[in-house]
This record gives sequence, structure tokens and C-alpha cells, in this order.
Amino acid sequence: MDKIEKLAHLHRRMIEEVQDYAIILMDLDGTILSWNKGVERIKGYKADEIIGQNFNIFYMPRDRNERLPERLIELAVKEGRAKHIGRRVRKDGTTFWGSILITALHDEAGEVVGFTKLTRELRDNEID
Repeated sequence: MDKIEKLAHLHRRMIEEVQDYAIILMDLDGTILSWNKGVERIKGYKADEIIGQNFNIFYMPRDRNERLPERLIELAVKEGRAKHIGRRVRKDGTTFWGSILITALHDEAGEVVGFTKLTRELRDNEID
């Protein structure tokens, strides 16, 4: 394994093994392409259950009806990132307060090619 391959491998391991933050890679439509162990811990899904699904599955029905996930994607495209704090839904239907950050990913020409989404579960004393 050469130096670049080793660095790429370590980078993947770094992302995969973080457990305090859910790290999701999404395409332009918000379809989940990959994620880390933090997503399993926080949201309760195994990778094979959620990869290929749209990230709006994590949002409350009211937020989906009001197009919050889509508006966050649009903001990330426009401003480079979007932040939000709100209730999120786990696989078992329970909810939690989550702080999210969606960051637009760009190609060499500056075109948006996808997004990363970080989620941190908030404790009661962290909610305004």
C-alpha cells in the first residue's frame, strides 16, 4: 500500500469509527450513499437498512410536510452549508433533539456533487 492509499484508508477509518457524530454522505437528491458507526448508535439503523434511502426519513412528519430537508439542501447549495436544531426520528420511532450540519461537496469545477451531513444528539441542557 503506497502513502496515498494508506492515507485514504486511514481517512475512511476515521470517518467510519466516529461514534459521537452521525456522518452521512449523500448525493444531490439527499439519497444516503454511506455512513459511519455514529449513525448506527444515534439513529438505530444498520448500513444495509438505510443506504439508498433519502435522508428525509430522519425528520418528523411535520418537517417533511413543510419540506425542511429539501430547504436545508437548497440552503447548503446556496451558502455552502446549512445548520438546524430540531427533533429527529430513530428507526424505532423514538425522537431526539439533534443538531445537524449539511455541507455541500464540490468538484474541481466548483459544481456541487453531493453533501455530508453531520448529526449530534443533544442533551436537554444543550437545547435553547
